[in-house]
Amino acid sequence: MTHAARTALGAAVGGEVWRLGAAESLTVLRELAELEAVTAALRARVLVHAEGIGAHQDSGAETVAVWHARATRTTVAQGRAVLREAVALEGRPDVAAALASAEVTPAQAKVIVDAVAEVPEVDRDRAAEFLLEKAASHHAKDLRVLGQRIWEVLDPVAADARESAALERQEARAAARVRFSMVEHDDGTVEGWFRVPVLHGAMLRKMLTAIGAPKAKRAAEGAGSYDPTLRTPARWGQAFCDLLERIQDSDLPDRAGCGATVVVTMTIENLTAQLDQAGLLDTGEKISATAARRLAATAGIIPAVLDGTGMVLDWGRTRRFHTRAQRMAIATMHRTCVHLGCDVPASHCEIDHDPPWESGGGTDLTGKPRCPRHHRARHQDDGGP
Repeated sequence: MTHAARTALGAAVGGEVWRLGAAESLTVLRELAELEAVTAALRARVLVHAEGIGAHQDSGAETVAVWHARATRTTVAQGRAVLREAVALEGRPDVAAALASAEVTPAQAKVIVDAVAEVPEVDRDRAAEFLLEKAASHHAKDLRVLGQRIWEVLDPVAADARESAALERQEARAAARVRFSMVEHDDGTVEGWFRVPVLHGAMLRKMLTAIGAPKAKRAAEGAGSYDPTLRTPARWGQAFCDLLERIQDSDLPDRAGCGATVVVTMTIENLTAQLDQAGLLDTGEKISATAARRLAATAGIIPAVLDGTGMVLDWGRTRRFHTRAQRMAIATMHRTCVHLGCDVPASHCEIDHDPPWESGGGTDLTGKPRCPRHHRARHQDDGGP
């Protein structure tokens, strides 16, 4: 059924693409997008047919999704998603026809089918007709917004109430699909994956932007801790690490009677930079002496300082972070980072204890504003001003 099309496309791939001008290239790309739509429509029909005849049974696969995934060298999760979309598309012949004629893209078709499914059955045809019409001038993302506001077209009087009910259903489904996983690698990194509701995604994005963007600006001025050439994922990764270091144990629940704060154990010699020994976290991991001393001074990590016999000499102190009022007062006294020649505004700085926290410094107005770059430098092994 598809052999001739595949042969023709294979021959086209080997053609003299370099001869194409801008207009011809655009024409080819549009035609390829149309072919993609037609292919998606045909795949959906074949998948639904395969589901109907139990095509997976003779292969030993548990489901058609698994059977399809094996045959196409995709993951089982992808196979299940494609099958779900195919079944949903089969239930909307109008959308399937538009996809088969390349009037909509596969992404647009999915958006329309999902949006229509949220509408009572009596109104679904009108909703599909409206969204199919808008698909001619709106890409999938904009079409999704129109789908979320479909009640302004179908029933303007009750639009707000119906939209709220639809959002509640969407939020309930999103809450049920929340996931978080992470795995530790041998190279000293931890890789993770998560799925959260859009609300929490927006909160996280705003936090990372707030932490990362000012530092990126300062780096461009030559005084920050971030490389301005970093792409957004790398910059947000660094901002995420900073976010984790900023969280205080008082904001977290207790577990088995103990706070969720990470404890780093080190000797008094290590804390005062006399030794280059690794710090040991209470979760079992080790960190460098430099990182241990820096975190003991700046982050939500409690230092458990031991003497030579292993006895605890110090177990942190009650408050390590300056209050908002203290920060404002310090910023009034020191308009910029106190490092000589650094003009980063105090409002963009971190408050460093003076003397250092690990040396008994208090959380009071003796603190000094230091930009992240110079704050870190002060706690490095090679010293800092």
